[in-house]
Amino acid sequence: MILSMQSRQSERNLVPKSRHHAPPAAGVRPARSERTRLELLLAAEKLLALHGLRGVSLRQVVAATQQRNISTVHYHFGSREALVYAICDFRMPAIEEARAARIARFIESPPARAERVRELVHILVEPTAQPVVASRGRSHFRRLLAHSFVSDGMDLRGYIAGRYDLGIQQTADLMRQELPHLSRATFGTRWALLIRSMTYLLANLETRAELLSWRKAKKMLDGEIDAMATAFAGFFAAPDGCNKDARRRSRAPATRKPTKR
Repeated sequence: MILSMQSRQSERNLVPKSRHHAPPAAGVRPARSERTRLELLLAAEKLLALHGLRGVSLRQVVAATQQRNISTVHYHFGSREALVYAICDFRMPAIEEARAARIARFIESPPARAERVRELVHILVEPTAQPVVASRGRSHFRRLLAHSFVSDGMDLRGYIAGRYDLGIQQTADLMRQELPHLSRATFGTRWALLIRSMTYLLANLETRAELLSWRKAKKMLDGEIDAMATAFAGFFAAPDGCNKDARRRSRAPATRKPTKR
C-alpha cells in the first residue's frame, strides 16, 4: 500500500541527507530518489512497529512502497540492519535537539525546587513524542522502539547509546542532583524503570493517536505526558527503601552462635 501523501509531505523535510552509498556525481540526490528513500523509511518503520524487528522482510518493505525491485532498498540502505538504523537517524536528531533546548532553558532559569523533578521528567518524556507531533499522529517510531526492549533480533538500543542519548544522560545527572535522599543504586533502578515505562506508554499513546483527529490526539498527548511527569515525580520522591533496610540491619543486635559444652 502506498503511503499517504499527507504523511510524506509532513515529514519530507526531516529526511537525513547522508546515505550508505556514495552520492551521485553532482553531489545532490535527485528528488525522485529522495522521495523513494523517504517512502522506504516510513514503510519500514510502520511494518516493524506493527510486526516486530524480526517479523518483516525487505521484500515486504519494497512491496509496501510498490517498488518493483528489492535492489532499491539495498541501493539506499545496504542491508536490513542499516535500514533500521537509518530510521533512528531519521527520527532521533529532532528528539535530541528538542531535549537539548529544554535542558538549556532549565539550567538558565530553573523552576522552584519543588517543581524541578517534575520538570526534568517532562524534559525526558515530552521530546520523545516529537515523531508523533511531526506526523500529526501518524508516526510509528515509538512502537518500533518498544520492540527493541523485547526483541534480541537487533541491538537498537546499543546503536542509540552514544549517538542519541546525550540529552538523556544530562537529564539523569540533573535529576540525580535533585534527589540526594536516593542511593546511587536506587536512583539507577528507578531511572531504568522510568525509561522502560516511558517507552511503552508512548508506544500506547502513538497507537491511540493514530485513531483520532489531530486536535483530539494532541490534547490526549499533552494531558497524558503531563500526568506521566506528575506520577514519576512522585515515584522518585518516595523514600529509599534500600537505605531503610540497610539502617534496620545495622541496628539489629548481632546473634551469637550457641556455645558447645
